[in-house]
Amino acid sequence: MSNLTSDEDEEFPLSVTIPSGVVILALIFFAIFGNVMTIAAFVKDKGLRSVYNMYLVNLAVTDLMLGLISMPFYAVYTLRSYSWPFGYHFCKIYLVIDFTLCLESILTIIIISLDRLLLLKYGPLYHQRETSKVAIVKISLSWIVAGSLYTPAIIGWDLWTGEDAVEPGDCHIQFAYDLAFTTTTAVIEFVIPFFAIDVINLLIYIEVRSRTKYRTSMNRTDVVRTRKDMKAARFLAMLVIVFGVTWGPYTITTIIISFCESCVNEHLYTVFIWLLWSKASLNPLLYAYNSVRFLKNFEEMLFCQTKTHRNGDSVFSISSKDKTKERTF
Repeated sequence: MSNLTSDEDEEFPLSVTIPSGVVILALIFFAIFGNVMTIAAFVKDKGLRSVYNMYLVNLAVTDLMLGLISMPFYAVYTLRSYSWPFGYHFCKIYLVIDFTLCLESILTIIIISLDRLLLLKYGPLYHQRETSKVAIVKISLSWIVAGSLYTPAIIGWDLWTGEDAVEPGDCHIQFAYDLAFTTTTAVIEFVIPFFAIDVINLLIYIEVRSRTKYRTSMNRTDVVRTRKDMKAARFLAMLVIVFGVTWGPYTITTIIISFCESCVNEHLYTVFIWLLWSKASLNPLLYAYNSVRFLKNFEEMLFCQTKTHRNGDSVFSISSKDKTKERTF
């Protein structure tokens, strides 16, 4: 994701390289380990194979690929004092993969938020409308969109302009200093999705609050899985907060760099890139925090526990007369 060339030819001292390497390795390890655990839990536990969890697993797959591809190669680039040893052509491939994965993670969060809103709106009809086939179509389309936004520009920008802005031994996008293109893609990639996710989650919160007040006023017996509805709403809010905190600094500095390269310290910018990728390490913790079933599967795999019977934890409960139908998270 680097958009910035180095102004210094000196290598980092060991006092910088070693602590940085430890932090980077920790981020990579948790991104890989946590998301492998998430995918494995989905595969081994049939109770987790809901449409909603298909979207979570797609996010886990995206984060896993970030941990396997984006982060390790950029770790080498970072720890070698911003020196890219893998060549020009692989740099292009790497950037295409990285930008596609990052955009796919954003699109998946939008899909996840929209799915929870549809569950509240459709009620008992949700599972008739939102099937596994529908989920596969949505996921497939999201990957197509994610791969379409940046790929042509990454591959062909220097061919279209006739200029190669990347120096030998470096790896960054050719359009890094084009203000119009960078600002436009930043709006498409961050501003619009962030606004859309905020609106969707606000609608979810309003709906859940409305249902809670109604059930409380009617002395309904299902006021407790309503509490679980609120917990699920808070989980979505946490996803939004993590997205905003990890992506915001990178997006803002990317726009600044496009018209004023010297205005941003290159080391600070690198920190923001790693902050962006840290989301891949944090998301599995959110799954375990919010879903008892995911947590139990993680514990079984970590401690080799014998599989025991578990009740699914609900996300949004849908009442039908005196029965409350739970939806597995």
